[in-house]
Amino acid sequence: MDRADHISPLSESIIRTLAYYDLFDHPLTAGEIFSFLPTNHVTQEEIDRELTMLDKQSLVFKMGAFYSLQNNPILENRRLKGNIMAEKYLNIAVRQSKRIASFPFVRSVMISGSLSKGYADENSDIDFFVVTEPGRLWIARTLLVAYKRLFLFNSHKYFCVNYFVDEKHLEIEEKNLFTATELATLIPLYDSGHYRELLLSNSWLYRFYPNFRMSSEVNANGAAGFAKRMAEWILNHCFPGRIDRFFMQLTRQRWKKLYGNLLPFREFGIAFKSNPNVSKNHPRNFQKQIVIRYEERIQAFRKYFPLNSLT
Repeated sequence: MDRADHISPLSESIIRTLAYYDLFDHPLTAGEIFSFLPTNHVTQEEIDRELTMLDKQSLVFKMGAFYSLQNNPILENRRLKGNIMAEKYLNIAVRQSKRIASFPFVRSVMISGSLSKGYADENSDIDFFVVTEPGRLWIARTLLVAYKRLFLFNSHKYFCVNYFVDEKHLEIEEKNLFTATELATLIPLYDSGHYRELLLSNSWLYRFYPNFRMSSEVNANGAAGFAKRMAEWILNHCFPGRIDRFFMQLTRQRWKKLYGNLLPFREFGIAFKSNPNVSKNHPRNFQKQIVIRYEERIQAFRKYFPLNSLT
């Protein structure tokens, strides 16, 4: 009998899950596979049995505590080293988040990117997802960028603030596997209340990750100090609406000058989103690259297995 006749819906879900993380050479534990499975109504025990069968069929490869679609033992050591380095990076991120949170109009700070998946290496940045007060997003962003350029010599290594939303517009416009993954793996470091509101505002992520559950251990507090409250009081009496719009227009013009010819108009609007409620600065449009590569990976599997399209 053709091997394609043996693949079960659960096996398909496991393969889809591993296919996404294999784009980053990131093997997963059985527990992580359960968390990121694109289907529910299954138990961890069922997944463990299915993984054992897939490993015997050489459709999935087990390496220590991890599973991958790649038969590459090096990935286990890479993952273990990345986990250790991530602990060091997380300590740095906690310190930097306190600094970010001290800036006017910042309401919440979270970690995204590879560090939020528990991985870091010598090439990793620390990516921050920042929530601001409405109508003050571009003031907060400009102050943070100015700090980075003046005091951190424009280094992105430990201070990459490339995604801002305001607390009244928390729903992410692009609803795909990439953005769902980033939301589901965010780590709140300052004001977990906004973290919970963010997830509630993006309940669509359960279409991709029905087994996702927000951690009950989240207790990142957020309390503004006197200096921050005073700075906000002063800025709120200096035509903040005009200042915010000016900074938005100035940043938009700069991005168009630097990157406008590198991307088609529509892609530019996604990679460099700049409106009063959101700021995103992703020059390589990484989101699109990952979505395309993932679809190519799934198409490659369709040559051997009758995988259905993920709804």
